[in-house]
Amino acid sequence: MKKLLFFHATWCPPCRFCLKNVIEPLMADHEEQIEVIDAQKEPARAERMNVYSLPTFLLLDGEKEVWRHVGSIRIDEIKRLLDGDMIHDYM
Repeated sequence: MKKLLFFHATWCPPCRFCLKNVIEPLMADHEEQIEVIDAQKEPARAERMNVYSLPTFLLLDGEKEVWRHVGSIRIDEIKRLLDGDMIHDYM
């Protein structure tokens, strides 16, 4: 099963925007597929996943990273990923 990891920090304005306008609206239909991670509270995890800029979105298929995006992104692009459609302008 694919899982979206969203790395953010509470002090980061783009992170707050993405959390409110992208992640939270998708949680109702995709809660089991989304994990929100505060990189400030879990710096070792962020470092282990090579997250050095925020916000960062990672899509995992099992343990394998299949997609990464740094910065803001449109909600429809994330929805397509979670629904099984891949975005081809990455990595």
